[in-house]
Amino acid sequence: MAEKLRIEDPRHAVLTARLGIVMAIYETTSKVIDDRFAFIPTEQCSALLLGVLAQAQRLFPLIDVYAFHFLSNHLHLLIGAPTLTDKSAFLEWTLREISRRINKLLDRTGSLLEQNHCIQITTVEHALERLQYIMGQATAQFLARHPAEDIYPSSTPFLLLGKPVEGVFQYANEEPMTLKVRIDRLPGLEELSVKDHRALMWTLADDLAAEARPKRKKAGVRIPDPETLRRIDPMTRPRVRDRSPAPVVHGPKAHQDEWREAHAGLRAAYTLSTRAYYAWQADPTQIMIPWPAHTLPPAFARPRRPRAGAA
Repeated sequence: MAEKLRIEDPRHAVLTARLGIVMAIYETTSKVIDDRFAFIPTEQCSALLLGVLAQAQRLFPLIDVYAFHFLSNHLHLLIGAPTLTDKSAFLEWTLREISRRINKLLDRTGSLLEQNHCIQITTVEHALERLQYIMGQATAQFLARHPAEDIYPSSTPFLLLGKPVEGVFQYANEEPMTLKVRIDRLPGLEELSVKDHRALMWTLADDLAAEARPKRKKAGVRIPDPETLRRIDPMTRPRVRDRSPAPVVHGPKAHQDEWREAHAGLRAAYTLSTRAYYAWQADPTQIMIPWPAHTLPPAFARPRRPRAGAA
């Protein structure tokens, strides 16, 4: 259990603007099984994905959402969470609901998403870099010339134009709800006016377009028509499966070294607590040892989750 232990490094938490509480910032990525293009940017699919994210914000109000993008076969979320338990509950509900509803939309069964990969971001500068990376998903894949032309469901329309990002969510036997996804201000940018913040976002977007242009020309790739993207078979897989090694945290090397040291210590403590728990189960006279702070407790030790929303 402790081998893949998820931890939080509290030394790099930040004060957030919306709630005025300390949070850690994370980038979460989740891929579709076998890299299938399940997130086709049709109106129905986009409304479904955005509706789930908006409803998740209502159920988990302590979670900040700074940026997000759903691109064909994977999703990115840039979020803030006060505790690992809060983050886990938000992601578990959100990814489960996306899987259930996309499966129903595509008339398929079984797992849809691989286990999410979540990386803490340790500086506000790196957080801004990750926001730009998320904004540039379609541009980097030569699916749009500029982030402003991106048709995939994302936070970009709000960040660049201030346009509301809305979706539809429906519980079984209830009326559908049109919900707005709240895009929170990234820590470090709180003092910017709306005009200056939007200008910064446009600078990031323009840089992405300028960086992609020569690469696209060298590759001899034409930008596909939006309707062509909407007609892709959701069971399509990419010809080449790109994989890149991920750092333990998004931050300077010193922070990565700190994380590895902290992870080793917490993993040892977590293993000790888990063994003590199993010993207590066999013999209730044995002493239980609490799981260490800044780790995610086992499932049975976490608060109950909100109910699922049957479509």
